[in-house]
Amino acid sequence: MSTKAWASVCFLACLPSLTNHASAQPSPDGYDWVTVGDPGNQPWLGFNDPLSPTYGRGSVPYEYRIGRTEVTTAQWVEFLNSAMARPDSLGFPVQWWRVPTWWGAMDDPAYSGPGRRFVVRTDIQDAGMLPVSGISWRMSAVLCNWLHNDKSPARDAFMTGAYDVGTFSPVVVSNTPFTDQATRSPGAKYWIPSLDEHMKASHYDPHRHGPGQAGWWEHAGMSDVPLTYAPPQSFGGDGTGQANANFQLPDFMEMLIPLGAYPNVVSPWGLLDTAGGTREWTEEIYILNNRGYRVTEGSSRAQGSILSDNVWGWGADYPNSVSFSLGVRLASAIPCPADYNNDGGVDGADVEAFFLDWQLGQSAADVNFDGGVDGADVEAFFVAWEASGCG
Repeated sequence: MSTKAWASVCFLACLPSLTNHASAQPSPDGYDWVTVGDPGNQPWLGFNDPLSPTYGRGSVPYEYRIGRTEVTTAQWVEFLNSAMARPDSLGFPVQWWRVPTWWGAMDDPAYSGPGRRFVVRTDIQDAGMLPVSGISWRMSAVLCNWLHNDKSPARDAFMTGAYDVGTFSPVVVSNTPFTDQATRSPGAKYWIPSLDEHMKASHYDPHRHGPGQAGWWEHAGMSDVPLTYAPPQSFGGDGTGQANANFQLPDFMEMLIPLGAYPNVVSPWGLLDTAGGTREWTEEIYILNNRGYRVTEGSSRAQGSILSDNVWGWGADYPNSVSFSLGVRLASAIPCPADYNNDGGVDGADVEAFFLDWQLGQSAADVNFDGGVDGADVEAFFVAWEASGCG
C-alpha cells in the first residue's frame, strides 16, 4: 500500500471520534476570504431598471472566493511599500496612481528613501482596518497583479498577471478609444470581481426561502428593507446602526469607523460592509458617449443612499478616477485543497494541517465548499491529495 493510501486509511479510521463546529481561519496571503458556492445559480430577475446593467445578472457558473471585507489599510500599506519604496519608479501616471485620499496610514517618518514608505498610524484606533478610499480601478488592477505574482518586488510583478497594464488607455476622455483589458487574464489568481460575482456574493442566498430554496435579498445585509445608516455603538450610536453610509459625525469621525464595525450585518456568504465603507469597483464596463466607465457597487462613508445598496443599484466612474468614495473588495481563485498548507508541495504536512483543522471544525477544512465540515470534506481532500494535486 502506498504511503498516501496508508495515510488515507489512518485518517479515515479517526473520523468517528471527531466533532465538527465552524470557525474562521486567515489565509496565508493575509486576506480573509469567503467561498461563494452554488454554481449556476439563478440570476436576479426582479425590478428591471432600463438604465441598470443588473437585471438578469448575478448568475455565476463556478465557485470563487471574495474578500470578507474591502481591502484594508494594513493590506494597502504592504502593497504600496512594495510598489513605492524602491529606487526604480514604476512610472504609472499620476492621474490614477497616487496615495489614497482616506486611509489609516501615513508616510513613515523614519524613512528617507528611495521612494516613499508608509506605516499604519498609531494614533487612530484600529487604523489598520480602516477602509482605503480614493483608489482607482487601475491601481486596484495593479494590486491584483502583485498578489498574483506572490507579492514579488520585481517590476514585472506589477505590470501583468491578472491585468495587462500596457492596455490601459493613456487618458479617458470623450472620443478616446477605451483599450483597457476588459476582464482578468485566464489563470489569474486574484482579480477585481465581475458584476455577477459581486451581486451574487452580496445578495444571493441559496437558502433564501428555506433550506435549498434559493432567492435574492433586495437590500444589503440579508434584508428586503433598507438598512439603517447610523454609527455603531463604539462611535456613539444607539445600537440601531447597520452601515457606515450617508451620515456625518463631528470632525469627520465617520471616516475613522473600521471595517467590521457592524459584525451582525452580513451577506448570505458572510461578507461585511457591502453597504458603507467605500463604493466598490467591479470589472463591468459601461460605455456612455464613447467614454469607458467601470461599474461600482454599494455606498460609501458620508455618502450613498438606499438606491446604492439595493440589488439593482449601481454606479460608475472612470477607471482612472481617484474619487474619495472609491475602494475595492477583491476576488480570488480557490486554492487546490491538496496543497492544504500552501507551501507549493503535496505531502504529509498537508494531511497533518488538514487533520488539525478538520478536528477543530475550522471553516478552512470545508474543502468541498458545501457550508459544513464533515466526512465529505475528508473524501474531497484525499481524492485531490492522492492525485498529488488538482489537475
